[in-house]
Amino acid sequence: MPRPPSAGPPPPHPLPRIPAWASRHGIFYGWFIVGVSFTVLSLAFGVRLSFSVFFEALTRGDAFGWTRADTAGVFSITMVLALVLTGPVGWLLDRLGPGRVYLLGLGLLTSGLVLTSRVQTLLQFYLAYGVWTGAGIAVLGLAIHAATISRWFSSQGRRGLAIGLAFSGTGIGTLVLAPMAERIIALHGWRIAYLALAGLVALVGFPVVWFFLHDAPQALGLWPEGGEPGPPVSTGAEPQGTPAAPGQQVGWTWNQAARTGSFWLLLAAGAFSLFTLRMVTVHQVAYLVDRGIPRLTAAAVLGMGGLVTAVSFALFGQLSDRIGREGAFYLGSLAHILALSVLLSLQADTPPVWLYLYPLLWGMGEGSRSSLLSAMASDTFRGPALGAIVGSLGAAFGLGAATGSWLGGWLYDQTGSYGTAFLAALASTLLAAGCVLVAHRVRPRAGPMGRRPI
Repeated sequence: MPRPPSAGPPPPHPLPRIPAWASRHGIFYGWFIVGVSFTVLSLAFGVRLSFSVFFEALTRGDAFGWTRADTAGVFSITMVLALVLTGPVGWLLDRLGPGRVYLLGLGLLTSGLVLTSRVQTLLQFYLAYGVWTGAGIAVLGLAIHAATISRWFSSQGRRGLAIGLAFSGTGIGTLVLAPMAERIIALHGWRIAYLALAGLVALVGFPVVWFFLHDAPQALGLWPEGGEPGPPVSTGAEPQGTPAAPGQQVGWTWNQAARTGSFWLLLAAGAFSLFTLRMVTVHQVAYLVDRGIPRLTAAAVLGMGGLVTAVSFALFGQLSDRIGREGAFYLGSLAHILALSVLLSLQADTPPVWLYLYPLLWGMGEGSRSSLLSAMASDTFRGPALGAIVGSLGAAFGLGAATGSWLGGWLYDQTGSYGTAFLAALASTLLAAGCVLVAHRVRPRAGPMGRRPI
């Protein structure tokens, strides 16, 4: 009798209470892992993307007198940390397992926000938010979630949908935390707002990870959803470098992946995509207020974009499982081009329908960026080094985001407007689509040593 897709080897010990409950009710536990990633990403990206609200408050107040480039540079530092740390975090993920890595990130994020609430100088802001909080956000970045979920869902199953649902947390976090931060800033100031975010991360994030996260399906006696067993997945408990059994498929190592053109083209697509995303998300509230739109309305537009992004991640994930990752990515690129065209045309007397068309298009496009690129990398380079490989993609995300967010502020300081910056964002979107097109055409059709990708 054939084994069900979710069945696997017997677990080494009786199942914990929550996985046992899921098993009794016929629920694949991988969906709980998706829920954990959704929650953690909601918190981490709610903090990251609410920076746009803090940015507007800090640059318009007279307490510090910081320029937009200087203040945006703090956000760029968080992206540089993503560039520097995502590779090592992927390495840690392959050896320690997701549980310890997620808890490390939550600890850094919580303590960093507390420190940020106490800063008095720009240097302190760079260290507390840019470095310390940025390290926490980097550890909890998209790449480790994509790698973790790819352990539970195979490329023949619903991996695209699973990653899309988890990544939709970035939109929900923005929807909830950006307007919440704006209200707390208006009523109590930005210092209290940062303390409130720290409390939320601690009270929600730690319990969810502690009680629900399990490193790999094999530990629970399961196979990845939608596929048969592949190469062993490292959870940090078994020795590294164990030789494969005769005839066993061997997945990609980082060195093997790095010798392919597809690997570097996907990294370039990630850098160009996040250049556009973070340039606009950091500066959009200030841009809208510059255009005469009330601050509360601007924050609501940011929150609405988060809601659309959340839905878009799930829709694009499911769509990519049906029509292919690349086709879905091109549709998202088109949505971003249209969104930037609308944004550049906004004025104080622009009809409201155009103001709310922008976050609709922008959120649709955002849901097609990081999740689809991560799924492309996971589909192409599945193997024991998946955390490090997808981590390299996360580093490219950080490089693009760091450059875009700082350059947007610098171009504003030089020209007095965001027109040139947003035109650069539009060009970067086109370049990302071009890189994906070429990456697909040169994609390796077999794994290392001539084997088909797992």
